[in-house]
Amino acid sequence: MNYFTFGRWKIERGLAVMAVLFLVSLPFVTPRVAASDEIEYFSYLPTLLLDRDLDFRNQYEYFCNLDYEDCVASRFKETFLDLKTPTGLQINFGPMGTAVLWLPFYLVGHLIALLLENANPAFAANGVSAPYIYAVSMGSVLYGWAGMYLAYRIARRYYDEAIALGAALVILFATNAVYYMYVAPTFSHAASIFASSLFVFVWWRTRASRAQGNWKPWFALGASGGLMTMVREQEAVFFVIPFVEGVYLALRVLRTQAALDELVKWVAGAMVMAGGALLVFLPQLLAYRVLNGNFLPARNVTDKFTWDGSHILDVLFSNFHGLFTWTPVVLLAVVGLIFLWRKDKFLAAVFLITFAVETYLLGSFSTWFGGAAFGGRRFINCTVLFVVGLAAFADALQTRVPRPVLAGAGAALVVWNLFFIIQFVTGMVPRQQPVDMLEMARNQFVGVPPRLIEIAGRFLTNRGSFFGR
Repeated sequence: MNYFTFGRWKIERGLAVMAVLFLVSLPFVTPRVAASDEIEYFSYLPTLLLDRDLDFRNQYEYFCNLDYEDCVASRFKETFLDLKTPTGLQINFGPMGTAVLWLPFYLVGHLIALLLENANPAFAANGVSAPYIYAVSMGSVLYGWAGMYLAYRIARRYYDEAIALGAALVILFATNAVYYMYVAPTFSHAASIFASSLFVFVWWRTRASRAQGNWKPWFALGASGGLMTMVREQEAVFFVIPFVEGVYLALRVLRTQAALDELVKWVAGAMVMAGGALLVFLPQLLAYRVLNGNFLPARNVTDKFTWDGSHILDVLFSNFHGLFTWTPVVLLAVVGLIFLWRKDKFLAAVFLITFAVETYLLGSFSTWFGGAAFGGRRFINCTVLFVVGLAAFADALQTRVPRPVLAGAGAALVVWNLFFIIQFVTGMVPRQQPVDMLEMARNQFVGVPPRLIEIAGRFLTNRGSFFGR
C-alpha cells in the first residue's frame, strides 16, 4: 500500500483520493424525497423514531401534499394511500435496511432541526423537513463511496494502485452509480453499493480464517449478509458466494478424503453464518409480520417474480434500461472477470457465477426494466464485481495499450455516461419507455454540448426543474 504521511499519521493514498473526491463532490448532491420508492425507504425513520409505529399514513400524506397533482398522476395516492395491507396499515414494499444505515445521519438531521426550527419553518423538527432529507442524502453518498473503497481494496490486492483506483472511479462515474448517489440519493441503491461490497469484502478477507474453523468471521459474514438483504431483498443472491465455496469443498471430498475436515468446518461455519444473518434480519421479519400478517414481503413484490428467466437478454441488451446497452463499461468489466482467472481462479469463478445468477434473477421479474430507472438499476449491487472486473480488463490491456490511452478511454466513458444522464434528467430521452439509441448517440454529440451552459445554470438555480414528469 502507498501512503500519504502527515506527521505521525499515515493515510492510504487510494483512501485519501476518494475522501477528497467525496468532499469536493458534496455540492453536487440533490437532496430530495419524491418518488414512491424514496418515500417508502425514508418513511421508516420518522414512523419508527417519532410515531413509534409502522403506520406510514401521515408520512405518505405529507409527501403527497407537496405535489398533489403528481401524487395522483404517478398513482402514489392510489397505491399507497387508498390501499391497505392485510393488517390494515399503509403499504410499504421497501425493506428497512436503507433506513437502518441512514439512522446516524437522520439523528444528526434531527439535532440540526431542533436547533434551527425557530429560525426557519423549513427546518421544523417533524422528521420529514429539509435537515432530515439533507442528512440522509449525504449519508447515501458516504455509503456509496465506502462501498467503492471496499471494492477498490479487493482490486488493489491483485493489481497496482493506478489500475485499481482508476477502475473504481470509472465504474463510479461511468455507470448509474453516480446517478443514484448524487441525482437520486434517497433510493436504496447507494446503500446497496455499500452493503453488497461489505458482504463480498468480509467473505474475501476472511477466506483463510474461516477455512480454519474460526466462527467469528463466519458470524460477521452472516451479519453483513443480513444487513445486505435488509437493504434490498434481491441481494440475498450474494449468499451464492459462500454456497459455491461449500460445493467446491464437497466436490473435493468426492475426489479425496483430505478435504473432509474442511467441509465439516464449512458446514459448521455456514450454520453460524445463517444465525448471524437471521439475527440481523430479524427486525425486517417483524416488520413484515406487522405490515403483511406474515413473515414474507408483500405479495405485490413476490408476485412479480416468475422463475422463468424469460427476460435475461432484455435486462442485458434491451434499449429499455438494458445493463450493457446503457452502461457499456460494465460489459468490459464482465469480460474482465475472465482475465481475473490469471490472478485468482476461484474468485473469478465465484464472481462470474454470482453475476450469472443475478442476471437470471433479474431476468425473471415481470418488471425487469425497473420502472423509470437510469439503466439497469437493480444490478447496482454488483458494483464490487464490476470494479474488480474492470481492473482485470485494464491490467490485461496495459501490456499492449499505453496507460494514457487507457486513462483517456476511461474518461471518454465517464463523459458519455454523464451526457446520457443529462439527456435522461432533461427529458431528451424517455424515462419509462425504450430509448432510440441512435438518436441518443446523436444527442451526445450535437444535442447535449450546446446546452451545457444552460443546464449548468439550471443545476445551480433551479435543480428541481430536472425532475418534472
